[in-house]
Amino acid sequence: MSYDIRFGVKVAGAPDDVYAVIGEPEYASPTYNNRDIFVACMGWDYHQGEWYHMPEVLPLIERGIHELRFNAEKYKHLEPDNGWGGVDSALQCLKSIVEWFNSWDRGWNEDVPLECIYMRW
Repeated sequence: MSYDIRFGVKVAGAPDDVYAVIGEPEYASPTYNNRDIFVACMGWDYHQGEWYHMPEVLPLIERGIHELRFNAEKYKHLEPDNGWGGVDSALQCLKSIVEWFNSWDRGWNEDVPLECIYMRW
């Protein structure tokens, strides 16, 4: 099984919290086996399916990238025994999230300000 990472915006006037999906990172479906690595390197105990405001979580994702780049050995013990996932794929996933925001080619979504974007796992 894997996550389904998406970026979205809140739909104004909709009942409850409704989000319109506006994109996904290149590596949008990391394995659930990476959860322990994600939680540990970012210091973020996220919940699948919940929408998170990007200005609040982007620093956590950047922290995770830094940790996995410079302290990878610290997280190796969290790699799954079955070989699905690991530090390298977790880093690839986190980097792809940041790269989506740094991309010059997000199509018609390039003008959506960061303050309006949410992410879900």
